[in-house]
Amino acid sequence: MPDRSAGQRRSAIEVSLSVDHGGSDGQDMGEMPATAQAAFARFVRHAVEAARDERGWPVAEVAARSGVSRSTVFRWLSGDWQHHPELPKVRTFCAVLDVPLGVALRALTPPPADAPQPSPPRTDPSVEAHIAAIRDRLADPRTSAADRQHIRATLQMLALAESRAG
Repeated sequence: MPDRSAGQRRSAIEVSLSVDHGGSDGQDMGEMPATAQAAFARFVRHAVEAARDERGWPVAEVAARSGVSRSTVFRWLSGDWQHHPELPKVRTFCAVLDVPLGVALRALTPPPADAPQPSPPRTDPSVEAHIAAIRDRLADPRTSAADRQHIRATLQMLALAESRAG
């Protein structure tokens, strides 16, 4: 499958974690709470899954193309780190997968525990039903790879349209 340009592609991880809450200077930040480890592990898992689904890249290929060692990628996947991942490694990982660096940094810097949690947005039950149907279709083994790719491309296009509008 030919790669689309970075301007046309928005990975599933970017869609699911599209708000940027801040940055990092890449310095060793000391011990991190488990929530940051879990959030970054989730981010990496989604990014690796998107690379596999969209490009056919296994973890080894993601590691080779990003210059991040396989062992580091696996540590990130498992949340097995005690200090912030190095910014240059995170930057190249994101660049290779066309995921904005802000998405990774958001995962690394969860809001403080005492920060007020936003209330969940009100959604129309019919919209929730459509979203559930899309999830079911993507998870259904009878759905062809072409149909899955079409669904993902449509969702990415809608997410891009939303980000331009907002």
